[in-house]
Amino acid sequence: MAATEPCGLAHGKREGKTAGVPLTDSPITKAGASLKRILFFMLKLIVSVGLVAWAFSGEHFQLDRLTLHFREADFGLLAGAVALFAVSNLLGAVQWNLLLRVQEIELSWREVVSFYFVGVFFNNFLVGNIGGDAIRVYDVRRLTKDGSPAFAATFLDRFIGLFTLTWFSLAAYFLAPTFPGGRSVLALILCVTGALSITIASTFSHRLSRLGERIVLKLVPVSVGKRITKIRLGILRCRAHLKVLALAALVSVGVQLMRVGVHYMVGRSLGLEVSFGYFLVFIPLIAIVASVPVSFGGIGVRENSGVLLFGRLGVEGTVAFSMEFIAYLVGLAASLVGGIVFVCRRQGKHSKIA
Repeated sequence: MAATEPCGLAHGKREGKTAGVPLTDSPITKAGASLKRILFFMLKLIVSVGLVAWAFSGEHFQLDRLTLHFREADFGLLAGAVALFAVSNLLGAVQWNLLLRVQEIELSWREVVSFYFVGVFFNNFLVGNIGGDAIRVYDVRRLTKDGSPAFAATFLDRFIGLFTLTWFSLAAYFLAPTFPGGRSVLALILCVTGALSITIASTFSHRLSRLGERIVLKLVPVSVGKRITKIRLGILRCRAHLKVLALAALVSVGVQLMRVGVHYMVGRSLGLEVSFGYFLVFIPLIAIVASVPVSFGGIGVRENSGVLLFGRLGVEGTVAFSMEFIAYLVGLAASLVGGIVFVCRRQGKHSKIA
């Protein structure tokens, strides 16, 4: 009499599988995952539209005042802000390229800059002011046929920037003169800095990242799990390139200082008399909040965060709102070259097909 195989291991030892296909990759599971993605996108769309509608229907948005502020702005300073943002994008491309090379992704400088500018351009329209990061990953994947290393590099690029911003904010808080509600702002800075520090430390820890990976692998299809494993290993690869990481962090300091400077120049163009130190405190917080994926390009979130924070210094709400919205337009203008590159690239593809 043949020995009976343990329950769940009979018929080809298909534990966790159906007809040779992992349960997590079955058609039903995939359909459920697709439905979840659609519902989640619809939820983000509704929230985003609601936030934009709320932002532009509140008391701080007055179209006549916004138009007046824009007409009376110093266009020399605004042009300088556009140029400064464009230079920060070039420096940002340097930072991203350093991290790509750690992942053994060798791109030409032209490709790196064009991909970076296209990503920054789409950040202005996609949800969370970070949607362009996905475009960058996709562009690299088109060339390398593997998006996981590009995702790891882009993830680190984003987090190094956010981490730099939070430390700017924390250091500037203690250097700037006190202001009403400063303790609540400090509490927010500490919470954000702590959360980012824990995230980065966990990501670079073999043990903690592996623990997080095991949890995630139980919730996603096997095919997705394989990509997550590759991304985790790609991030851990950076542990052997600490000098490159330090250089990327140093470049990030320059990038983020320039982008804070853009907001400062926009404020000055509107006649706002607020010291640069306060911008170093507030703009990082505004940028981080605008990165939360609930609003297209951070619109609405950015402007109302500016009203809330700069209002503590006595800045009129309509002025703070206008400053942040015009800063958004400045960033859009500086990244238009990315939109042009994208359109030309698409037209080139269609002409080849024709």
